[in-house]
Amino acid sequence: MNEKILVVDDNDEICNIVTLYLENSSFKVFEAKNGKEALEFLKNDKISLMILDIMMPEMDGIEVLKTIGNDRDFPIIFLSAKSSVKDKIEGLYLGADDYLAKPFDPAELVARVIALLRRNNHRSNNIIKVGNLSWDKDKRLIYKNGNVLNLRSKEYELLTMFMTTPGKVFTKQEIYENLWQSYYFEDDNTIMVHISNLREKIEDNPRNPTKIITIRGLGYMLRKE
Repeated sequence: MNEKILVVDDNDEICNIVTLYLENSSFKVFEAKNGKEALEFLKNDKISLMILDIMMPEMDGIEVLKTIGNDRDFPIIFLSAKSSVKDKIEGLYLGADDYLAKPFDPAELVARVIALLRRNNHRSNNIIKVGNLSWDKDKRLIYKNGNVLNLRSKEYELLTMFMTTPGKVFTKQEIYENLWQSYYFEDDNTIMVHISNLREKIEDNPRNPTKIITIRGLGYMLRKE
């Protein structure tokens, strides 16, 4: 396996046990002693999954989860001494993908890691990212910075067409015939209105677009970031 697991816990004994079991299952394991170390690690390295303690010095697991946010491409398992049903529900509501209370069976933890990675790998194949835009093909939703965009049907079709092949210039004829399934009769206004509406929703400054670019004399493209 090439998956990298980040174990974030200030208890050396727990880190050693978890690392041993994960490495015996062919995972590559890294350790952080608190939330600040974990966030520093994430600045330079990509991981497949995080195992995160809640009660830690300097920055606890809740703060880490809030800082990372929901726009992440790896699952998080809370591993905590806080074992009440209320604590577990709160952790899951905050965005954790799983919750295992201490004391725990290391073999069960490994099994949960494998199950989460299997689901996440399947999901990753159905998510397309371009810059700060993410298209969840299964849910038929597009996100900007982790927030769902409120798109009309044609806007969704237009943006997904762009996101499928970012950097490709689509002619006005291609756009019209793909979206309206009819022959193109130089209907520039219809396309321009939809492009303008889409820019209002995805551009930071719609008057100076940096995502959907006009290629004069040809058409439009989504900038490949």
